[in-house]
Amino acid sequence: MKKKKRSKARFKILLALLALAFVLLFLMFAPIFNIKYIEVIGSEKYTDEEIIAASGIRIGDNGFRKLKITPESLFEFRILDSEEGIKRLSYVNTCKVSIVFPDKVLIKITDRKPAAYLVYFDNFITVDEQGFVLEAAHSKPVGDLKEIRGIDFSRYVLGGQLETSNITLIRVGVDIINAINRSDENSDIKLADVLDWVDIINENDAMLSLDNRVIVRFDPKDKLQYYIDFTKEIFFKKISTQESGRLEFSGDQNPSFIPD
Repeated sequence: MKKKKRSKARFKILLALLALAFVLLFLMFAPIFNIKYIEVIGSEKYTDEEIIAASGIRIGDNGFRKLKITPESLFEFRILDSEEGIKRLSYVNTCKVSIVFPDKVLIKITDRKPAAYLVYFDNFITVDEQGFVLEAAHSKPVGDLKEIRGIDFSRYVLGGQLETSNITLIRVGVDIINAINRSDENSDIKLADVLDWVDIINENDAMLSLDNRVIVRFDPKDKLQYYIDFTKEIFFKKISTQESGRLEFSGDQNPSFIPD
């Protein structure tokens, strides 16, 4: 009896495997499943044509042949090789390439946002808030991006994260720039318009230059928004356009301006 039960169980498993193989062969070779439509959503940086070219997918391909034998690929109908190809584009943050039954591919993208730039020898390196390199050029980036200094890194690769001993310093610099932008949101006077650069000494010590004549030093981890708002008030209302010097914040003491 036990042998008969085992034989029946094995026969059922064999039938299931044969049925699965038949379904897979049908999906992979039936013309009805050849790709007729490719939709791209989410990217503001790249055109649909650029995304599709990076995916390696072409109209007429069979999407099911591109699936890998992994749970996320088989159960979600995701084309993982195409996702990896698209992720090589430097501005792409996340990417999902899925087959929409029976003949469509949907590509969902989220972009990385440029946050600042760094100067590396004669190159201007545009990075996002996590330190991923979005662009590298021999000229300063156009627009309102600000320079972050004090980030020591050994090398960079377009689309990769900077190789630095402390990547969190970039986040500190971006937090300072964001605090300045928040201060300017509902104000007629703009601190960002006179910001030359932000220099990160360490996580608790930073400097910024205003109008190439006033250096502000403060602890970016302690009351950051207060320091920025106070700096704005002092710079535009207490320091004349002819003065230069240093504005120092130290603990709970009132800031002190030291003229040159």
